[in-house]
Amino acid sequence: MLHHIAVRPIGENQDGFFLWAMIILPILSLCAYVGDAFYFYHVAHHTTPSLYEGLLSTILILFAYLQYCAPIKSRALLLAYHILLYILIEVGHIGYILTYSYKKNLFSIIIFVGWMLCDTFFTAALIYCRVYRGYERGRGHKPRLNVHIDAENKDIFHFISRLDVILALFIPIFLNADFSTTTRDNIAFFLLFDFFSEKYEHFHRAWIKACLYLFAAVTTVSIACEWLYFGFHTDIFHQITDISELVAACFCYTLIIMQFFPYHFKSSYSEGRKQQLQGAAADTQLDARV
Repeated sequence: MLHHIAVRPIGENQDGFFLWAMIILPILSLCAYVGDAFYFYHVAHHTTPSLYEGLLSTILILFAYLQYCAPIKSRALLLAYHILLYILIEVGHIGYILTYSYKKNLFSIIIFVGWMLCDTFFTAALIYCRVYRGYERGRGHKPRLNVHIDAENKDIFHFISRLDVILALFIPIFLNADFSTTTRDNIAFFLLFDFFSEKYEHFHRAWIKACLYLFAAVTTVSIACEWLYFGFHTDIFHQITDISELVAACFCYTLIIMQFFPYHFKSSYSEGRKQQLQGAAADTQLDARV
């Protein structure tokens, strides 16, 4: 059944469990985001402080960013997949907007409207790169676009091991009744920067290099200001955190879209990646016939 869905064959670097995980985890992460958003809305209507807000989605939100390399073979299924994830994340944003509308917090409403716009553009770009340009269309058409920064088994375990350390620092804050917390993306950004930087030596154009540096810098500002907010209880630090986190998301999304285009990479890496994917596709077709 797997070879009818997954675009990559079962092999040394991608076994069947990993392929299914790469498809399912982004869905679970955004389901958790929706749940946390509306739990936050529920808590806003009660005077008793909550001891849990946004923790589960903060842990899982990383995988929502990895949807760009979900190994789905069918174009129709891939389109439906990205639309489903888009609907889930927009519903989560709406949940937070409803909460801040109830609290009459205009700043946070604007931030989440910004998130909605950012995710709309990102999903549209993903559909263009993966659905419209991600398949061979014959002569006379633009060449297909491939994923150049792909995730493997070892990357997932690396993410989990790093999350253990980072969350050991953040969990006491999420469980502190004195703070009202929402889903935070800066932990995911920290891990994604480390993940993307592994391919830095293959980057060719200055644009993608600059995007990676800016992504790292803004993420650092976001994390630093969040800790300052927890330490000094000053709203300006919280606002800087929210703004920088949204800006970091823009850089992260831009970097993800850039990596589809081969001219951002050295020709040797781009050609090798193309041949690798062609070989994988041939093996998948062979498995389907057996």
